[in-house]
Order: sequence, then C-alpha cells, then structure tokens
Amino acid sequence: MQKVKKKVRCRIRWKVLFLFFIFLFFGLFSFYYVTNLKIKNILIIGNELLTDNDIILAANIKNYPKIFKYSTRTLKKNIATLDLVDKVQVKKNLLGKLTIEIEEAKVLFYNRNNGSYVLSNGKEIADGTFTGVPFLINFVPDSIYERLIKELSKIDTEALAMISEIEYSQNKSGDVVIDDTRFLLRMNDGNQVYINLINIDRLNLYAVTYTAIPDGVKGILELDSDNGNVYWHVVE
Repeated sequence: MQKVKKKVRCRIRWKVLFLFFIFLFFGLFSFYYVTNLKIKNILIIGNELLTDNDIILAANIKNYPKIFKYSTRTLKKNIATLDLVDKVQVKKNLLGKLTIEIEEAKVLFYNRNNGSYVLSNGKEIADGTFTGVPFLINFVPDSIYERLIKELSKIDTEALAMISEIEYSQNKSGDVVIDDTRFLLRMNDGNQVYINLINIDRLNLYAVTYTAIPDGVKGILELDSDNGNVYWHVVE
C-alpha cells in the first residue's frame, strides 16, 4: 500500500509541474504579446471641427507605436491640449484597436475686440476659420463677459447660428442702469432681439417664436422681460 501511495504522489507532482510550465509558457507568451502589440487601428469618434490628423498628432501616435507605450491617462492629457477638446475618453483592446471619443467645445462667437473665436470652455482661438458664428462687436465688462460665455454655452448650436451680431446694450432709464446684462442681437433673418443673461435660454425657442410674426415683417423682439411675456414691435 505504501509503494502505491508513493507512485500516485509522484504522478501528481509531475502533473503539477507540467501544468506549471504550461501556465508559465502562456504567461510569458501573453506578456510578450501585450508588451509588443502595436496599434493596428485608430477609431476617432465625435470630432467635427478637429480632423483625425489633429488628434493623432496631439496624441503622438502618428507612427502607430506599441499600444501600451502610453497610458490612457497620458493619451487623454495629450489630446486635451487641443483647445477645441472639451472631453476625451480613450479605450484600448488586445487586438490593437485604439478608440478615441471626443466631445468638442462649441464655438460661441467671434470677438472683434481681440480678433479671436471664443469657445464654450472659455478658451480663445486666434487662428481659426469657423463659419456660422455671431460676431461680438463691442466691449463687454469682464464679469458680464464671463457670464455671457457661460450662458451662451447652454444655447443650442442651431440657435447660435441664427445670430449675426451680438452687441452689449445696457437697459437704461436716463443715467440709471436698469439691467446691465442686456444684449442686442441682430439675427440673420433681419430681425433684432433684446435678451438678458437671466433669460438667455429663450433663444432656443426663437425659431418657434418667430413663426408668430407676420410673414415678411422685420422688427424687434424683446425677450428680456422678467414677467415671461414676449414683446414685438416693427422697426421704424
């Protein structure tokens, strides 16, 4: 009985040793595969203003390096240096696919005062060519300017595209300032709109509001009323 037990133990040890080498082999093979795996495919999602090449160059992966050469954190940090990038997510898989998902900042307006495009993330771009954005034509105090950027970032892109010019226009009664957050908007359709920052979300309903105006008639739409009413009058 003792000899039988010894033989069984010996067989079990050989099996354990064999399994150990199998796992070791696959472990080393997997390690070699992962550490030497190069990027085979780059999928970029969500970019409209930025080109794929802009993002690839910022990420420093133009030459398709090893997929784990840079951590996802490093890749995100590199891509986030682009002014137009608001948010970025990076995913990798073991087939060599790198997925980059971009959320771009909106271009809110062109500031004629300093010759730059202002973005929803507060950054400014001096060397861009963006179409369909309004022009800010006069000076706005810093505190109001910061609020303008914050509030306009909540406005739909389609509504922003309807605006041609933005003019800072305080509501005054003589020398008394009634509302220092009011703006006059000149629309692409020839109408004008008075709006203040507290009610600026009403711009998202401009297209609907305008349908109530007689066809072909141009005028001024006052959306800055605190009582929720909309006032319309023809330009004289």
